[in-house]
Amino acid sequence: MWAQDAANQKILTLQEAVNRAVTSNPNVSQAQAEMDAATERKRGAWTNIGPRASATYREAHFAEEQRIPFPEGSSTLIRPEVTKSGSLTIAQPVTGLYAAVQYGRFSNMQQDFSFESLRQAKRDVAFQAAEAFLNAYQAQEQLEITAASLNAAKRQYEDALAIQRVGRLSQGDVLKFQLALSQAETRAAQARTTKEVAFAILRQMIQAKDDEALALEQNLPKLEEETVDIQKGIEQALAQRPESKKAELGTELADYNKDLAYAQFIPSVNVFKTWDRNFGEVGGLGGEKESTYYGISVTWDIWSNGSSIFAVREAIANKEKAEATRVSATDNVKLDVIQAWQNFQAAKQSLKFAQTGVTQAEEAYRIDQTRFKNGQISATDLIFSESAMSTAQGTRVSAETQYLLWHFRLQRSMGKDLPQAQASQAPAQTAS
Repeated sequence: MWAQDAANQKILTLQEAVNRAVTSNPNVSQAQAEMDAATERKRGAWTNIGPRASATYREAHFAEEQRIPFPEGSSTLIRPEVTKSGSLTIAQPVTGLYAAVQYGRFSNMQQDFSFESLRQAKRDVAFQAAEAFLNAYQAQEQLEITAASLNAAKRQYEDALAIQRVGRLSQGDVLKFQLALSQAETRAAQARTTKEVAFAILRQMIQAKDDEALALEQNLPKLEEETVDIQKGIEQALAQRPESKKAELGTELADYNKDLAYAQFIPSVNVFKTWDRNFGEVGGLGGEKESTYYGISVTWDIWSNGSSIFAVREAIANKEKAEATRVSATDNVKLDVIQAWQNFQAAKQSLKFAQTGVTQAEEAYRIDQTRFKNGQISATDLIFSESAMSTAQGTRVSAETQYLLWHFRLQRSMGKDLPQAQASQAPAQTAS
């Protein structure tokens, strides 16, 4: 059964995890729906420019018909028991075109804003998926290291019992090996819990099914560094990151909102043409069966208790707020690039030291095993040597994942939409 489950496991790569998250994560679906809604809202806004046609139908029922009697006994029908009439009116706004055009442009900006929000949602999900994959990979590797350490502790304890039986090891040293074994079992249990949590987060990020068995690709991608000037990296971030573009669009939206607020002071002028017709109703006393007329209608709200003035003041305040938001977003983008760059450099150095540390710790442990068997070192020395080797191996795994993680965060800070492990876009360090 174990072999069958292993054969059915899906080997998940870093790139596949990113792709699945971007296409299935609910945050992306929500942003896509908002983008679709903004598109339809824009289309509806521009329809306000053209003429509008409205039709009206009226039907009235009375208790009896109305007639005018004449002396000779005849009468003339004035109103039947049921009257029916209808009208068709076509109106074209004149002064309202300014507000309609401004609102159309405003809707265009809203669509652009929604598009950047969708970009941001996809970007965030993509890099979160990459981070979840790296965390799961690190937890998986740490579990293997703790399992190897546990096996080593078991062997050491069994060897210590055998050496004690021939009188070459004290009971105190045996107890030290037993304590080291208990500590290794505790670390292994904690590592298993960490791995389960990390895999649960990854499964949620990629929307994996409950019955889908996942196994991660064993090797992390290798990076080839490409040096870029840090100032160019900041310029690239300001030009490409959705936060910057949304902040810029926010100031433009505030401008259009202010124009729309001022448009409330303009009188509404429309030209119209109306066609009226009575259906089945007698046109008495000179009334016509049909009539057509056209003209101009003017509406002007000359007093609104100051609401229009307050709306303008609110729009001006929102414009100032949008400008402050744009400045803040620019500063945050710059700081994000600098922080990501510095942490990426630190992660690269840490990886170099960690790789050297593993080589040294493994060689030291190999030597100490021989020295312990020859009685040259104590049990405590051997336990510390094995612990140092396991710690060094764990540090290397952590350094490898942190190196890739900060590489991706640097890409994100510079405006990349997807994490790329083929080449590093690391900016060159320059003087502050």
